[in-house]
Amino acid sequence: MLRVPANLKRNWQELSTGIAMVACTATTMMVLPACSVSGTPTATPPAAAESLSAIRIRQTDDAGRSLPFKTQFPNRWNSNNSGTSYEPCTQVPGAVVQRFGLDEASVSDVAGSDFQTARGCQWKFSENRHSFLSQFVGNLDRPDGGLTAHKKDYSTTTWHPDNEIAGRRVIVGSIDPGDCAAYVQSGSAVVVTNVVLIELEPQPMAACHAAVDFLRATIGAIPR
Repeated sequence: MLRVPANLKRNWQELSTGIAMVACTATTMMVLPACSVSGTPTATPPAAAESLSAIRIRQTDDAGRSLPFKTQFPNRWNSNNSGTSYEPCTQVPGAVVQRFGLDEASVSDVAGSDFQTARGCQWKFSENRHSFLSQFVGNLDRPDGGLTAHKKDYSTTTWHPDNEIAGRRVIVGSIDPGDCAAYVQSGSAVVVTNVVLIELEPQPMAACHAAVDFLRATIGAIPR
């Protein structure tokens, strides 16, 4: 199951109930409604910390583009998120981040431990530092079944009508008005765009609309 790092903003019971969709800045464990996968995040044993420091930890994507931060996790790229080459942290243009009212300098890794399934980035909204948008990838539990199988596996999520962007199916799910995610398949993985709006009275579907719009702005770089 795709688990969101412990530094994320909210706490969910299932992968489908939120995604998160995946990354926040809180201290509780979150599980976002993106893609169910096998594998459990593992913390680096204290005894191995020093030896790991001597290892050259990968800091670039498949195209050689550098991450916007220095990761300490040797297995940030791993068998649980290898279904697509897409890397949100390097392939989302800064201009897109700014256009959506996000603070480009607030970018952070969604991973909270080594060998995490979720691989991607989170940005805080400039006008509401408690709210955030994250985009990340993780392998599908049943890639042959695609997004249809994912929706069936996570029936507790409130699934809204499907969208189509650039000829590709996009599913949209939420657990409350302020928490919504848009999903598109890429290879044997899913790319999840999650928006969490921490407001007293979030506008109905505002988070969903933002998630879909952000995915629309970035889908050109996401392989089929």
